Amino acid sequence: MLKLSKKSSVTLVELPPTQFGKLNGDVSSDIYSSFRLPSRAIHVLEGVLRNDGWENVKSINPIYHGKKGKLTKENFKRIFDSDVLGISSITRTSKQSLELAEIFKSKNPEGIVIAGGPDPTVRTGDWLRHVDIVVRGEGEKTISELMLRLMENPEKLMDIEGLAFKKNNKTITTRPRKLLSEDELNKLPHPYYDKEVREKVTAAVIETSRGCPNDCEFCGVSQFYGRKYRIKSISYIIEGLKRIKNMGRTLFFTDDNFAANSRRTIKLLKEMSKKSLNKKIGIAQVTINVSENPELLKSLKEANVRGLCIGIESISNSSLKDIGKPYNAEMNIRGVEKLKKEDFWIHGMMMPGGDGDTPQTLKTTSEWINKNLNSVQLFPIGPLPGTRFYDRMEREKRILSKNWSLYDGNHVLLRPKNFTPYELQKTVNRMFKNFYSCKNSIKRLVNSPSRKLTLVLFSYNKFQGIRKMLYDPESKKHLKFLKNVN
Repeated sequence: MLKLSKKSSVTLVELPPTQFGKLNGDVSSDIYSSFRLPSRAIHVLEGVLRNDGWENVKSINPIYHGKKGKLTKENFKRIFDSDVLGISSITRTSKQSLELAEIFKSKNPEGIVIAGGPDPTVRTGDWLRHVDIVVRGEGEKTISELMLRLMENPEKLMDIEGLAFKKNNKTITTRPRKLLSEDELNKLPHPYYDKEVREKVTAAVIETSRGCPNDCEFCGVSQFYGRKYRIKSISYIIEGLKRIKNMGRTLFFTDDNFAANSRRTIKLLKEMSKKSLNKKIGIAQVTINVSENPELLKSLKEANVRGLCIGIESISNSSLKDIGKPYNAEMNIRGVEKLKKEDFWIHGMMMPGGDGDTPQTLKTTSEWINKNLNSVQLFPIGPLPGTRFYDRMEREKRILSKNWSLYDGNHVLLRPKNFTPYELQKTVNRMFKNFYSCKNSIKRLVNSPSRKLTLVLFSYNKFQGIRKMLYDPESKKHLKFLKNVN
């Protein structure tokens, strides 16, 4: 394996979702695309490598560094001339990421390809057919140790935790790396954002914790980040917020459960207000039980965190029980009502089509979301690789497709209990179109607690955003496939 020096060229790439998972294909349209967020991992890793003294590191996301969401000739030249190509991927972007790795190895056989992220972690064998090394789980400490070893003794990787690689045609998996401690998280360098990213994102992001104490069967968070809820220090977070103060028009907290430790969250929010770091509208992912904590709600409002993304999943108790959700329908309905009275923007994440759902329950759900939510995502319950739910659906032979580019939460990928797959997809599409109809969008605009957020989604819908998402070429092909499933 190539021996590196601190002057070696290192390129980190995170590709966007594309139609049919094609490298440099047309970028897929979804609700996420209405908010231009920084990449999930490469900015953090670039910060780590720069802090370690690597002199020639470059991150590339074609949304910000390419043209119309596609890699340019200059991007490709930088990538293929690199000594190390680092790829971060989720399942949805794995096809194009693997294609890039394969082309890189054909053009630069001596170059090293390192892959990491949720998908390489759980589908390691598939990735090792195309890349040299997989970093499994949290990568900040592993990549630091790995790059140093590639400089000193690239043939000796066995004692580095959290790796998988091929040696003499055999797959070697080293000991799993323990989750980073809170002390280690607080010592990580802050993410590095270059000029292009700083100028083009519409939302800055900050991570204040990792993990989630809940253990929902369908969710990949506990598989990747663990159930132990690890929090970063308030001083570390405040420093991070200062660094991104002039990035974007909104602030998104990337924590999967921002208020799992409500006392600490209240302290953080108060410090944000005190330091005047509350000028941008904040959006956070929380659970419905935040509605039961008046002090937390007050602190959220004072810190200008007005948008709450909540995994409601269902207002059917049988469906919630089936997917192992720790809340019941009554808690969801009551909690949303309380948050509405407090004038929060409520973005509901729903999972229609569970075994407890019927055409009638989804009709009721559609009526409820139209009356109670400011925005919604409808995720037909899907089998994310690495989760217990995926394993159960595999055993029950209910998975309809392993076309990974469809694993975006918008497509029916399982054989449902009380619908045909085609009926469920058509029902979900109809629920989407009804919620984001011009008539309903105008109603929400008039009554919205945040005109700014409503206008973003209204504009997205006005320019055919929802229709593009539901009826893009790949979605139409999948709908045709579902129609022929018995």
